[in-house]
Amino acid sequence: MLNVINKLVDKYQLTKTNKEGYLKIRQEYNNGNKSWDMFYTLICYSFNNQIRFNSKGEYNMPFGKDRSSFNPTLEQKFIRFIDCLKNINIKFIHSDFRKLKINNLITNDFVYIDPPYLITCASYNENGGWKEKDEIDLLNLLDKLNHNSVKFALSNVLESKGKSNDLLKEWSKKYNIHRLNVKYGNANYQRKEKDDSTTLEVLITNY
Repeated sequence: MLNVINKLVDKYQLTKTNKEGYLKIRQEYNNGNKSWDMFYTLICYSFNNQIRFNSKGEYNMPFGKDRSSFNPTLEQKFIRFIDCLKNINIKFIHSDFRKLKINNLITNDFVYIDPPYLITCASYNENGGWKEKDEIDLLNLLDKLNHNSVKFALSNVLESKGKSNDLLKEWSKKYNIHRLNVKYGNANYQRKEKDDSTTLEVLITNY
């Protein structure tokens, strides 16, 4: 896998300063070459190693000049991740959360949910990818988990920039709400005001 990645780095002459090489691999990815190695390598050289798509489904993160690359630190993280996968019983599923077979879960299981935030704008919901119906369906799913005595934790935002998720506020009253103090100054690079004090991020649990 490392050889495959390094071949792409050489093919497109990817460096921290070669913007043309980055734009070329991004263009080929958007033209249909959507293999895992193309996608991963593309992320390594994008701004802040972030993932973002436009309304056409095209990857549109800008080049991470002078800061992003497939460096030794990323390589070691990649190796540790693959080694970890080989030593644990894990299965990845690319599916809608509504298809989760909750009746197969038992009381010793734990479900962590980190959905798109209904009242904030990010790459995962800026094109209408997460709506109120999705929010309601997810909350109903969590109620079912609670009914089955399965522990869960939900990360979400109750308030942000003057907006309030009243639906989530009302639903969360029957569970435990833990306020989180987090900063996303590095991730929210387009924000002129780096202060996230107007955002109320929480962890909601049924235990």
